[in-house]
Amino acid sequence: MDTAYRNALVVTADEAFLGSVLVRDGRIAAVDKGPSAVGEDLDGDVLMPGVIDLHTDNLEKHFFPRPKIDWDPVSAAVTHDGCCLSVGVTTVFDSLSIGSFNAAASRDHENLARLADGLAQAGAAGMLKADHRLHWRCETPADDLPDRLESLAHHPMTALFSLMDHTPGQRQYRNIEKHLAGWAENGMTPEAISERMAGIRDRQARNAETHRRLVAEVAQHYGAPLASHDDEDRAHVDEAADLGATVSEFPVTVEAARQARERGMIVVMGGPNLIRGGSYSGNVRAAELAHEGLLDAFASDYVPRSLIECAFALTRPEFGWSLPRAAAVVTSAPARAARLADRGLIEAGRRADLMRVRIQDGLPIVRGVWVEGRRAA
Repeated sequence: MDTAYRNALVVTADEAFLGSVLVRDGRIAAVDKGPSAVGEDLDGDVLMPGVIDLHTDNLEKHFFPRPKIDWDPVSAAVTHDGCCLSVGVTTVFDSLSIGSFNAAASRDHENLARLADGLAQAGAAGMLKADHRLHWRCETPADDLPDRLESLAHHPMTALFSLMDHTPGQRQYRNIEKHLAGWAENGMTPEAISERMAGIRDRQARNAETHRRLVAEVAQHYGAPLASHDDEDRAHVDEAADLGATVSEFPVTVEAARQARERGMIVVMGGPNLIRGGSYSGNVRAAELAHEGLLDAFASDYVPRSLIECAFALTRPEFGWSLPRAAAVVTSAPARAARLADRGLIEAGRRADLMRVRIQDGLPIVRGVWVEGRRAA
């Protein structure tokens, strides 16, 4: 069946123009400039590719809506899917932490399996409209990473691995005084903080290097892209790139982002960093990397809606990016990072993952979403 959309501001890789898009059998069949009398009238709204989110923790929020209160994982997946689609995200990399020594219940080993299987069950039953995949965040200092990785990496939805190391004093938590102050505010005594830090540093010294190599080997085995995470300096970037990482996710300094670019890696920042005006950990601002020409893509991290806001924020005078260039940071660049050659652009032959957007009171409002040509939101 053919479906056409006309009178839209069509955003392609190189330009935005008033025109129409023809969809046939879930694919884009034709893109034409100028007026058309055929198809659904989009009333001049923006028509751009669906957003691709490489890293979202949003699924966990619906699985554990309150501390110690878990929800049915299939139901959580359905709710999460609807949240993503409502803000234009049509391809979702659900990030789950393997080997975390964080006490969050959603990251318990059994709960990770429940979440992954619930997502797969919902997808197999046709309950999900977006295309969901798993992004395994691998906490390399953790003692139990190898066992957990072995039991989870083979999941059929596995599509991306990333190298994590949240040891305080480096990377995301390089401002160790600020980080440890948070522990103290939560009631930990100086003695307890020292004991905890000693244990964390011991795990890092024993495990991090060996586990990084293990994760890289597993990613290669499954043919999945490998990302580094929270790179702080040139050495961190080189270490990951030498292992085969092609994505630098959330670098915390300009130095790291510049080295990632030199190593041919795709630099991905968190959407909330741009929209909130900076990193909550006090690291490099996404806006600074944009001005330096070192920003390739955004991931939502913990706010799915941040992605569509990032795309349009970059078109404002502070940045002055063209709409095609700005749209690419949440569409074609993430597609390239994830090795998804079938989507992320409006051009003939691509998947008809599309989004209709109108700016209202300065905010981009999603007015329609299609996944493989079918209306999803």
